Amino acid sequence: MSASTGKTVLITGASSGIGLATSLYLAEKGYAVIGTSRSMVRLADLEREASVRGLSVTTVELDINSDEAVDGGLPRLIEEHGTIDALVNNAGYGLWGPVESLSMAELKAQFETNFFAAMRLIKAVLPGMTRRRSGTIVNISSILGRMGTPFNGAYAASKFALEGMSESLRVELWPLGVRVAVVEPGLFRTDFQKNQHVAEEALSEDLPYAPYTRKYMANHSRFDRFASDPVKVARTIHRIVQSKRPRFRHPVGLEAGLGMLGVRLIPERLFQALLSRATMG
Repeated sequence: MSASTGKTVLITGASSGIGLATSLYLAEKGYAVIGTSRSMVRLADLEREASVRGLSVTTVELDINSDEAVDGGLPRLIEEHGTIDALVNNAGYGLWGPVESLSMAELKAQFETNFFAAMRLIKAVLPGMTRRRSGTIVNISSILGRMGTPFNGAYAASKFALEGMSESLRVELWPLGVRVAVVEPGLFRTDFQKNQHVAEEALSEDLPYAPYTRKYMANHSRFDRFASDPVKVARTIHRIVQSKRPRFRHPVGLEAGLGMLGVRLIPERLFQALLSRATMG
């Protein structure tokens, strides 16, 4: 294990996927890692793997959707660890279904976890960062934070919002010594699909989308074989955290890079036609 950097990183959604990989990777690089999840049971894999590798990782149960939990828990963590030098807002999930099928309650829940929870954590750590005039905030977005795909409208909207807020925040905090970056992963081997919420009315026969949702699911299953190891995202986060001047956006994965090129370089109507054919047949 690398020598200690003396820096503390708080990572939400550390129980699996990108959060788990990043927690272990940064701990190996000598960071003091605090990994959170909404339940300690879900953090068992992180604790076990850290123990096997001989790493010291602090695991904390934290309901990031609760003002009371964050307002009560974060000051205690900051007091115990001295400072939070970097925050990685990774926790989130996808709500799947045609936009017409989504209830307002489902949409609000999507934004509560993917957007408002990130804002809640940022507001908790920023006073210490701006006072010290140093710190890094890494918001885990998605390729869908730059382009919308069929039946992922709620998730894309939450990530577009996260990126818009991050873009403004980056400029506000730059003269105060705090850096902000967004990471935009493509397909990676995580529990994202398993944890995805299907909207209650998503497959309703009363709506006209059934032929297209079936084709989407069939096509999407073929893409899964291209999923990469989430440690690639962890390496990107490490580079951001250790950089004094990280760039703002970091697409990770071949499909993320190709998607960004397509959005920028391919005429809009042609790109829409290609995207429709690739996803809905």
